[in-house]
Amino acid sequence: MEKQYLCDENKNLGGIMEKNRILLINKLSYFAFVLLILIITLVVSNAGCKNPNEYEPPFDSLYPPPPAPKLISLRNDTVIYYQNPFPQDVKLKWSVVEDVEYYQLQIANDSTVLPDANPVNVEVCSTYYAISKNGIYFWRVRAYNRKWTWYTEWSETWHFGAFYAP
Repeated sequence: MEKQYLCDENKNLGGIMEKNRILLINKLSYFAFVLLILIITLVVSNAGCKNPNEYEPPFDSLYPPPPAPKLISLRNDTVIYYQNPFPQDVKLKWSVVEDVEYYQLQIANDSTVLPDANPVNVEVCSTYYAISKNGIYFWRVRAYNRKWTWYTEWSETWHFGAFYAP
């Protein structure tokens, strides 16, 4: 008789567990529904929000940029003769601009294409540039800070020659 009682208790326990499972599913469904409504409300009410990284302060709160960086080295008109084949690295250096976020370096082996050369962002006031062939190279630098109305002017353009002479 005791065993039958345990089986009846297990039947009751199974029924209770099924009711609890249904109750839990209902509560989770309600929670998911409320969460969905909350997310939709937040998205709709904040439709005008933008990515904070794309923030641009009002133009009248921006400062004019400082003077352009001054080039330091490689000195203008420098000619370098390498005894080893290309590529070779040259170090380009310019003056520090206060509060700069990054510098843009343009370098090309033809002065007429320099304005169209793809600028390279550099976070410090010097960088190494890999020379890959003989020639005259033209370079210039400007600085940027998001608090300025625009970049600084470009520095003056300097040039140097790099030649392989074994």
